[in-house]
Amino acid sequence: MNICKLVLEYIEQYPEDEPIFIEDIKKYIIQKCENDNNQENILKNINVILNRLKNEGIIKAEYKGIYYKPVITMFGEMGLDHRKLIQLKYLKDRDGNVKGYIVGAKLFNKLGLTTLVPNVTDIVTNECKYHKQYDRILRVYITKPKIKITNENYRYLQFIDILDNKDNIHIEAENADEILYSIIDECNLDFEKIIKYARETNNKKILDKLFVLAR
Repeated sequence: MNICKLVLEYIEQYPEDEPIFIEDIKKYIIQKCENDNNQENILKNINVILNRLKNEGIIKAEYKGIYYKPVITMFGEMGLDHRKLIQLKYLKDRDGNVKGYIVGAKLFNKLGLTTLVPNVTDIVTNECKYHKQYDRILRVYITKPKIKITNENYRYLQFIDILDNKDNIHIEAENADEILYSIIDECNLDFEKIIKYARETNNKKILDKLFVLAR
């Protein structure tokens, strides 16, 4: 089977500036060649092919293990869309599985709790292998979750982190409690489940705040 043709076939399905992950390319090729017994050589060939395509300018690599097709405009070449990369790398995969959520000042600003506009984004994500890491290229701080993030629990865990406010962000909104209640309503959160997840995080401060909200 022509591995180069398969690699190009996979890349061509994506628009320009869309992140293309090398691990996804390898999965695609391995599935296509599942009856081939020499898969180790296939994986080596993929790396060689990608390097050749990069040297030819067909793809670019701005981030380790992540490629993209460059966009050429009248103003020159545009780089990879970092918003899409943050989304796919830390927040939600292509199959719609949630693996992270935004916290900190950026979230508080979006909710109207503060007027502070941060230079970096704080994200809690399953992709963080250690306690906390800084992604210099994407200007993102990532934190390892206490509970594995899933489609079913991420809204609850995000709400608990809002209550926790571990960065001690100054709350400027006079109607902060109303905003919190609106989050519960809009996200259709079950109060008993909020308490359940809060207990799993073993944070007394959050539980105290929840009991005040429940009054």
